[in-house]
Amino acid sequence: MDLLLAQDYAASFLLHCVRVGAFFAVVPLFGRQVDALLPRIVLTLSLGAVFWWVGDQRVPVPDSMLALGVMALREGVVGIALGFALATMTALLLSAGEVVSAEMGFSLARTMDPESGVDSTVVSQLLQTFGFLLLLQFDVHHEALRVLEQTFRSCRVGEPFDIEPIWAGLQALVGGSVMLAVQYAFPVLGLMLLLSVAMVLLGRAVPAINLMEFGFALRVLLALGALAWFLAEGAPFLVSTFAAILDGARAMFPV
Repeated sequence: MDLLLAQDYAASFLLHCVRVGAFFAVVPLFGRQVDALLPRIVLTLSLGAVFWWVGDQRVPVPDSMLALGVMALREGVVGIALGFALATMTALLLSAGEVVSAEMGFSLARTMDPESGVDSTVVSQLLQTFGFLLLLQFDVHHEALRVLEQTFRSCRVGEPFDIEPIWAGLQALVGGSVMLAVQYAFPVLGLMLLLSVAMVLLGRAVPAINLMEFGFALRVLLALGALAWFLAEGAPFLVSTFAAILDGARAMFPV
């Protein structure tokens, strides 16, 4: 009897750690590279133990390992869904950087992103770094952990859950992140459009002028200046966007 009781406690702890580990494997706030593996494991075990201690400490162990694997798979789906939802915070900045880079002629200026391990434009990495600093400045990473805690009250460990609000929430967040990326990049795109119109008019007015000599440098200079100015002016927009994404993630797991 004592052994069976210990198995129930161990199964509950394992399922808590699976959900937390799946969350940390996807969410970009805590790193996704090999060098961040040990901190993620420590966070997984620590937070898994905390959530297990304050939550469901006992889960009936199924009769077969296959059933236990299915239960672990359900917990992984919840963690991955929440991590993917919160990843839209930085995904919209990466998308905005790609749009701006294409307009200013920096699409081929790509470097390896140390956070994700894939190559991206330098403008995308600049915006992503600025976004990470805002997330830390306003303690958004703490709010992300609070949403993770809410999932344990919405989707009980070891029990089936309704996938419909999670799927609908993910669709809304992904679609909204694309729209928000365009909105964030729109001021720079507007300046680039005005510059293009001005250069066309200048070429019409002075046919002998060689626009290729200074046209590219002027576009890069104007785009970088607009980005530097908009990093500060657009911070309130990003903060409100992060708050909206957090609210959308909470709505995925109604209590």
